[in-house]
Amino acid sequence: MNDAFEEFGVLIANETKKIDQFDLTMQQDLILAYIAKHLNVTANEIAHSFGITKSAVSQVLSKLEQNKMIVRAVNPQNKRESFISLGENGEKYVSLLQELDIKLIKNYYSKVNLDDLTHMTRTMEKINEVIKEENETTQKKGTLHRE
Repeated sequence: MNDAFEEFGVLIANETKKIDQFDLTMQQDLILAYIAKHLNVTANEIAHSFGITKSAVSQVLSKLEQNKMIVRAVNPQNKRESFISLGENGEKYVSLLQELDIKLIKNYYSKVNLDDLTHMTRTMEKINEVIKEENETTQKKGTLHRE
């Protein structure tokens, strides 16, 4: 399965060149995608969702903010907290991702049997659930050991 994912990445490399110009790390990309999907998200929410420290999130957010990928706005209810949303370049990045999705659907996914795509999607969802459960178990064990 890993080999198939790697080959997929190689095969669509030409399609992703516009996105590559943003030179994001995988963690920056994942956090940016999370911000795009969640309105008025906070650094604490990102840290919790990714299972990483707020300090690690802050480092990534600082870099994204420097590159105008995100903007921060002070939470009027809690001045010590900021809401994070897409900045000018973040909007461009997400727009390019959406264009890529449409192109992949039109040029490739639409040529694969719908049942096969549905099965693949369900399988990935099941794998994601197993990973989430494993991460939750690991986090709980870590909490128990610290107490």
